[in-house]
Amino acid sequence: MYPVKVGKNFRTLSPLRGVVQLVSPEENVNGLIITTGLIAAANGAVNVFIGATAPTSLTDFSKAIIFSGNGNSAAGSNAEVVLPFPLLVPAGNGLWAASQTTGTAAVAMTWDLLA
Repeated sequence: MYPVKVGKNFRTLSPLRGVVQLVSPEENVNGLIITTGLIAAANGAVNVFIGATAPTSLTDFSKAIIFSGNGNSAAGSNAEVVLPFPLLVPAGNGLWAASQTTGTAAVAMTWDLLA
């Protein structure tokens, strides 16, 4: 097993409710690499999107969903999804996470902006 580099930049959102911007398209000048990611969907769903503009909701399928998790866990437990490999996001794309507007879903990600 090889070590995975943790990104210099990070964001943890708990609880995640609605659509939240992680990286703006303007910040992503040369591309970025998502190095680690964790979704705890609780009894709902979490989608991570990229695009030139923000998704309108958790179910905005006009945007690229690059990482997703859903759960139907018993009370007191929490299903988690781990990003299996790093992802390269092209320049000019923002990064957003979205979930229901209620609930206890969470997302944690690290990334590096390319020079």
